Amino acid sequence: MMLLKHQVGDFLAHRFEELAVKDYFVVPGDYNLDLVDQLLRNPNLRMINCCNELNAGYAADGYARVSKSNIAVVVVTYMVGSLSVLNAIAGAYSEKLKVIVVCGGPMSRHCSSDPAVHHSLGIPDKDQSRKIFEQVTCASIRLDQQNTPDDIDHVLQECLAKSLPVYMEFPVDLVNKVFFDPTAMKPLVRPSTSGQLGNTDEALRYVWQAWVSARMPVLLVGGRARHFLSVKVIERFMSAIGCVAFYLLDGKSQLSEAHPQCGGLFWSVVSDPGVEVTVRESDLWITVGCRWNDLHTLRSLDVSKERSRILAIEESSIRTPDGHTINNIPTKAVIQALIERGLPPNGTSLKAFLQYQDQDLHSNQKYSPPGQNAESNVTLDNIVDRISSVISRNDTIVADAGESWFAASRVRLPPGADLQTQLLYSSTGWSLPASMGCQLARPDGRTIVILGDGSFQMTCQELSTMLRYEVNAIVVIINNHGYQIEEMIHKGPYNQIGSWNYAGLAAAIWHETGTGKSLLGKHSVFSAKIQTIKQLDAAFLHASLYPRVLAVLECCIDPAKPSSTVQIFGSKLVHSDIIPCPATPQ
Repeated sequence: MMLLKHQVGDFLAHRFEELAVKDYFVVPGDYNLDLVDQLLRNPNLRMINCCNELNAGYAADGYARVSKSNIAVVVVTYMVGSLSVLNAIAGAYSEKLKVIVVCGGPMSRHCSSDPAVHHSLGIPDKDQSRKIFEQVTCASIRLDQQNTPDDIDHVLQECLAKSLPVYMEFPVDLVNKVFFDPTAMKPLVRPSTSGQLGNTDEALRYVWQAWVSARMPVLLVGGRARHFLSVKVIERFMSAIGCVAFYLLDGKSQLSEAHPQCGGLFWSVVSDPGVEVTVRESDLWITVGCRWNDLHTLRSLDVSKERSRILAIEESSIRTPDGHTINNIPTKAVIQALIERGLPPNGTSLKAFLQYQDQDLHSNQKYSPPGQNAESNVTLDNIVDRISSVISRNDTIVADAGESWFAASRVRLPPGADLQTQLLYSSTGWSLPASMGCQLARPDGRTIVILGDGSFQMTCQELSTMLRYEVNAIVVIINNHGYQIEEMIHKGPYNQIGSWNYAGLAAAIWHETGTGKSLLGKHSVFSAKIQTIKQLDAAFLHASLYPRVLAVLECCIDPAKPSSTVQIFGSKLVHSDIIPCPATPQ
């Protein structure tokens, strides 16, 4: 059969379709217009036209997290676009997300000669964008006359193999370069498995010895676990070993909260007392996918000093409490072998934790919360309760930095629901565009995004895109009049922000096209300003009754009354070296 000839964009579209990508995020610019035209020729891919490059990158981040392919594509233009998306790609790198950055660039003959090219620095060398992206990607390419489809495939293979972003730049004149119809992408070349069987046996011996030597082991599950173990496998492992299990914030949805051994959230000193005491008293921590950072530990826990009691299970390695590391192992196979061989169950920590829980319950019985009625002011706890009442299987919670973390941490997730955070990179405003990516990638569920008013002001333009593409998320804006977490850490006028009518803004963005015909038919936005419990109940009821409509709920919270957990978090940041304390005048 004779092969047809296609252009670069057709080739890329074929590859994206082969990788099970359904949507790609675009901000058009003069250097990428021909490329986007070519991508649009593929009827099996949908273009999502975003308001700006940073938001497009955040949306790709969310898409890569929850789509079946776990791959996202973002298309931008040279320098002014690529450097705008850079921040989002750095965050994706921190989360090990497969994001493909496609950048349209100047004509190839201008890349090393003509300095007078727009969007450039005005110097002959035009390779700054690719070089900068080398810091936040695992592979990159700028197409030239000598490149072949195999060179593009190599970059895509690196993205898949290392689960990290990649960067591909296409000079505008070479976008029309002719390629033959692509054959199937070559299979990934995996590292040799010749030594894995021996490594697996070694890992089993070390894990077994550490386990049977432990007096009171606990299981801790972190966010990286999602890269190599399913919730079902973790649940089977937890059941087999019998100890209590806790999750870190970014690992919340990797552990079934309905399981009788699940003890909830471990977050250093802001944990519930019984959780912290149980973990501190344990002599063996089996950590699965735990990537500790200063926001996990609040510097009240020095993980480097705890290594003698940590059995760290990662994607392809295990580190034992005595400092021995076994690399190049199929971790999932090791876990399954431990289940099948029958590690002797040890429920000491579970028994201790349940006793601590009983003590906490008894000691707190004399303290009852103040009475609330329908006209009472809304609190963060009220919001958590309402989200918990509406979230269902296949739904996704996306939580921005700050107080939103604490709200999300207290929502009880049903089986199949997911929580997405960005605890390491912590880019304020990430959540709104990321929630759009999550919703587009997981249309069988509903995304609930929780963010503060300051975060919303960072990336609010993407509400327009959400309406345009019928994204039916629930957007919960915690309006506490500024950056209240930062105010607790370091007081100053810079923590105050302009007061917006958030509910009114959402309604104003909805409009019909210039032809007078709505792009979306009956799709619209529901928005509400919420100050009382009665209004909160009515808003969540409306959002539930109209599940195909984007809901924007502005929840007005008294900034003078942060939750006790938030206060502890803020004080720990102040009294640690995570955030330098304000200088004391001499």
